Amino acid sequence: MTKELTLTTSLSNNICQKLMEGKPLTQICQEKHLPSLTTIYKWINNNPSFAKQITQARKVGCQTYLDKMITELETASHKDVPILREKLHHYRWLAQKLLPALYGDKQEIVQDTKIEITWQQPEIKDVSPQVVAGANGLARVKEFEK
Repeated sequence: MTKELTLTTSLSNNICQKLMEGKPLTQICQEKHLPSLTTIYKWINNNPSFAKQITQARKVGCQTYLDKMITELETASHKDVPILREKLHHYRWLAQKLLPALYGDKQEIVQDTKIEITWQQPEIKDVSPQVVAGANGLARVKEFEK
């Protein structure tokens, strides 16, 4: 029977440090002194602060992967291009998912519709008798101009 590990600050810091260095969680869990993958997933499920630490560590680890890819690109030979292309594709996808604000597709909705509502009132002409009086002295009514 194996001894059940409990989540401690030093253990969580150790796991997160390895994640930030770009080591996958599956490889971290294979080390003798660290818990199994199942145990870590239980801790993530039951402890929100640990889950947040793991998420943040994975985001930093994603940056580490991208830094490693720059180094590989600079030192690659022509024979390594197909493999390197696949690695780059995978790490770009990972960066888009883990760090969408930095590396995700930009989605911007711009609405430039302008709606203007105005009330038009007809122009009223002065139709008082002294202005429009005809030869016979009677007032005539003029129509509104449009």
